[in-house]
Amino acid sequence: MDENKMEQKIFQIAMICRFCWQLPPTEYQCKETTKCKTVQCPREYFISNCTALDHVHCLGNRTFQKKMFCNWTGGYKWSTALALSITLGGFGADRFYLGQWKEGLGKLFSFGGLGIWTLIDVLLIGIGYVGPADGSLYI
Repeated sequence: MDENKMEQKIFQIAMICRFCWQLPPTEYQCKETTKCKTVQCPREYFISNCTALDHVHCLGNRTFQKKMFCNWTGGYKWSTALALSITLGGFGADRFYLGQWKEGLGKLFSFGGLGIWTLIDVLLIGIGYVGPADGSLYI
């Protein structure tokens, strides 16, 4: 009993003692950025502001910065880009699909570089070297 003659409840919380920046990714939420260019090697990082979720107990500041991989997509499918490159690559359809309209016009007016540019693009898209113009990853 406490001083007001109220019965006190005793409870225990089992938790791992760690700082908020050490939490696993499921226990915090970060603000995403779209300033990444991800179609390059090595992959880029960005600094994101993260906040521990409300139900999570941790030590230190609940808002922290985390270094994260650039890993976003603009909705472009690799299989679609490859199929367009094989079938309509001579007309630049693959480059138009990927948002590279200047290269698309070049292929259109040169008939795919007389077929040479088309064959090279099939190879480059096939191995993933050529990606979307916005720098995103394929789906």
